[in-house]
Amino acid sequence: MPVAVAVAQAHCSDVTVVAAEEAVQLHGGIGMTWEHPAHLYLKRAKSDQIALGTSGFHRSRLSALIDLPS
Repeated sequence: MPVAVAVAQAHCSDVTVVAAEEAVQLHGGIGMTWEHPAHLYLKRAKSDQIALGTSGFHRSRLSALIDLPS
C-alpha cells in the first residue's frame, strides 16, 4: 500500500499543477481574474504540491520503499 501511495503522489503532484497551468493559459486573461476560478485551481495545486511534497520527494521515498539505490 505505501508503494502505491508514493507512485500516485509522485504522478499527481506534477499533473495537477500542469493541468491548472494549462487551464489558466486556455482561458487567457480571464483565467487570472475573479470572473473565472482557474487562478484558484492553480493556487491550490501549487500549495498542495508544497504541503504534500513534490514529485522528487515522493520518487525518492518510493526508491527507499522498494530498496533502490538513490
